[in-house]
Amino acid sequence: MKRIAINLFIVFHLAIIVCWAVPLNTQLFVIARPVISPYMQWSGLAQGWNLFAPNPLSLNSRTEAEITYRDGQTGIWKFPRPQDFGYIKRYTMEREHKFSFDSLQNDKFAIVRPDAARYIARLNNTKKDDPPVTVTLVGYRSQIAPPGSGLPEPWKRKVLLTYSVVAGDLQ
Repeated sequence: MKRIAINLFIVFHLAIIVCWAVPLNTQLFVIARPVISPYMQWSGLAQGWNLFAPNPLSLNSRTEAEITYRDGQTGIWKFPRPQDFGYIKRYTMEREHKFSFDSLQNDKFAIVRPDAARYIARLNNTKKDDPPVTVTLVGYRSQIAPPGSGLPEPWKRKVLLTYSVVAGDLQ
């Protein structure tokens, strides 16, 4: 029975990954994608073709947290960015990078922002008598200039959430 369940699980995943990832717009795939989308998003298996032609991504983005400590000092915590790491490390941290711009900066997923702020507060609770009291999540976006244009790519700043940390968040 256990073997049958495992095999069904594998077949199920292979079928939904094919329906999701294959860039065909047959009637079956068009009907299936909205049905399986919540599961694909929840499981982290969702993939898009927006890195490729004909309409590749046209935005750079990054997410940071501005942390205010009890004594009034501030600090910046940055989500990992691929360009800050070597080739091997880039692949192992891509999920966090993707979460920072696909989820945190997407208003459809605003519900995860307080959890992210609490996590960042715990990570930065390194001084016993000076804990974080506020975490402000900030998204930055910049339109990618056309190749060879020489145009600057100014960053637009958007406050995503200002979270007041309570003692229970730091445990």
